[in-house]
Amino acid sequence: MSLSNPRSRVLRADWFDWRSSATRDFIALFGGVVLASILAHVYELGPRLFQLGRGYADSALDAIVFMMFVAFFLSVALTIFSVRRYRDLARETKARTIAEAEARDLARHDPLTGLPNRRLFDEKLDACLGLAGDTHQVAVLMLGLRGFKRIKDAHGHAAGDKALCEFANRLADVLRTDGVLARIGGDEFGIVMPDITSLEDPTNLARRIVASAGGTFAIETGSAELGVGIGIAIAPIDGVNLNELVRGAERALYRAQGDGRSCVRFFEPEMDMHVERRIEIERELRSAITADIIEPHYQPFVSLKSNCIIGFEALARWENRTFGHIPPDLFIPIAEETGLINALGNQLLRRACFDANTWPEMFTLAFNISPIQLRDPALGQRILSILGQTGFSPSRLEIEITESAFVEKTGVAKTVMDELRQAGVRIALDDFGTGYATLSQLLSFRLDKIKIDRSFVSHLDDSTDSQVIVRAILGIANGFGLTATAEGVEDAGQLAYLVANGCAEGQGSLFSDAVPAAGIPALLSREPGRTAVEEMRQDVKS
Repeated sequence: MSLSNPRSRVLRADWFDWRSSATRDFIALFGGVVLASILAHVYELGPRLFQLGRGYADSALDAIVFMMFVAFFLSVALTIFSVRRYRDLARETKARTIAEAEARDLARHDPLTGLPNRRLFDEKLDACLGLAGDTHQVAVLMLGLRGFKRIKDAHGHAAGDKALCEFANRLADVLRTDGVLARIGGDEFGIVMPDITSLEDPTNLARRIVASAGGTFAIETGSAELGVGIGIAIAPIDGVNLNELVRGAERALYRAQGDGRSCVRFFEPEMDMHVERRIEIERELRSAITADIIEPHYQPFVSLKSNCIIGFEALARWENRTFGHIPPDLFIPIAEETGLINALGNQLLRRACFDANTWPEMFTLAFNISPIQLRDPALGQRILSILGQTGFSPSRLEIEITESAFVEKTGVAKTVMDELRQAGVRIALDDFGTGYATLSQLLSFRLDKIKIDRSFVSHLDDSTDSQVIVRAILGIANGFGLTATAEGVEDAGQLAYLVANGCAEGQGSLFSDAVPAAGIPALLSREPGRTAVEEMRQDVKS
């Protein structure tokens, strides 16, 4: 059974609603006609009574007077009707005009912060660019918050919204009166400075913005910190139209966000080349994942006690026909930003498990997990599913996570890690000492291993501070009952210090660089007495 049109029901309800203007006008018109008819009948009855009393009447004159009387009252009724309709139409037109103005205003403003949105920002910028010239320059600043997603993930959307509003208020406080501030979308803001005299104007504003964002932001559950990246483009130097100028500022912002927590960068022409290359790499990366051509190479772990290889770490390697060798620190962040990291991680782990099945069973496989992957509650099940598909034992797998996992939705990461540990998978903390890990977090995550970052190991020969830090990390590992692995071991002096201070495992070019799966048999065929550890011990004895 079909339902009637809701709009027709509303119209019918309005017609019979005595409060509606149409109903009131109809009543007024109908009442006027009825009144005219009654008076007409009264007038017609009067002469008849008069004729009976007086004995005469002029019927023709009565008819003329009657018609004039009816016409008079009809004209009065129609006049009233017309006046009321005019007043109602005037009120409706005014209300419609106000509603349209409010709609236009809402369509050009952000509902959360009340700031202009991207649409109004573009309109204002376009108007300012129409006046730009050699003596009239316009600056565009694009701002991106750092740490906003962490606040939203850890404390919820309400806390994120509150931080955004507070940041917007701080921006408004430092912006000069002729500037235009807009929320472009998400955690990105835009500023137009319509008339600058030199580059010092946007530079000084950017410094004030960085300073204003440097303090803590109050949220329901306490306080949080944010950083801000700022990209700046100048018209007509960096562009003469809206698209060119905004693109330049956004590319400068992209560079600023990659350089540190709170950085300011002006647009430079080579940034276009950098961004275009990144876009091409992203396109190639998608094709590479589809074709499954990114492969794992393997770098050995060496026991510093037994002088033997005890396992391998899988490291992604990509040879591209256009760009040649693309390092992981370039394409892994792109995979994380574009949402490709899960597909890439699954492919690499599956291939690594198949390769590791050909090794002696005492060898372990270490595999890196991105903090982005750890946000997915289904990650543990996917890893265990791959182990089941490949027949690789969970007890031989070692998952490496970074310290940033402790502040990236910790509850989800901990649940995933606990699920894997219950299945027998070991958990290692990579690059220890460079992030945010606390001793309590080391306990709560129930780790099996910590890896000393190569930045400390590489300076063991010439830095007392690095020696103290490495010795302290080894003490923490022993205190918590964790295995310690030193990354980036490159010479005998570093190795000697690590052995003397009780480091359990080493990894680095001194032992071997990463090799493809086909190169592992040759690596394992080395004479046990010729390992780097044994050679170092012989040198010490001699």
